[in-house]
Amino acid sequence: MRFGVIKTLVENKLVKSFAEKKLSKDMKFFKNTILEDKSFKRLYFIYDILKENKGLDKETATYMVDDLVNEAKSLNLNEDTLNKIKKWTLSVVKENNYTKVDDLIYGDSLNPEKKSIAKKEIVESLTKKPVVKEEKKIVPIKTMLKIANNNVQKALEELNESEREKVISLLKSEPSKEEFESLKESTINKLDSLINESDEDLRKVLNETKEKVVSSNYSKKEFVKLSQLNGGLVI
Repeated sequence: MRFGVIKTLVENKLVKSFAEKKLSKDMKFFKNTILEDKSFKRLYFIYDILKENKGLDKETATYMVDDLVNEAKSLNLNEDTLNKIKKWTLSVVKENNYTKVDDLIYGDSLNPEKKSIAKKEIVESLTKKPVVKEEKKIVPIKTMLKIANNNVQKALEELNESEREKVISLLKSEPSKEEFESLKESTINKLDSLINESDEDLRKVLNETKEKVVSSNYSKKEFVKLSQLNGGLVI
């Protein structure tokens, strides 16, 4: 089963749980059982990133796509985790809200052009600026990684303000420490590449930046700053 289908099943299960007033129980199972699988956690994060509009320049977006695809291909879900997800989502209709990302990562031996088309469209999406819906003030829902797809947003739009705030308070949480450390390592690697290619004056500035990154500690504020820096480093 492709990860796009797995991710959709999990997200739809949580939407269904909210409708059935079982969200607290299922969120506890999701966080304490499914997210224990580090490969699942990282794949979940990668798929979210590849579905976003981030306002990047085309070159940076292309580098990001290539890096994330390579990482995704190196990750394998634990068979026990997969079986738990299948059992947990038995009552959920199987569908895929991430077909394009699946095409990019897994390809299609019968239609090899699908992978190229998917990459082109995802790179274009990453270069678009995020759209803020001021009139409805829809806040992205997050779990430890960020559960935010079209199905969740549609469900939220049907809620009144107090119900929406209740759901958000239940699901919203900080970026994980694993995400922070992974982003930190990626940023340091980019800085090292730039340092090796730069003249003496620029090298001094880059080394000072690297020192700050190396000494940075996990926090939401530092994660945001690191994300902005990482996105602006073109190598």
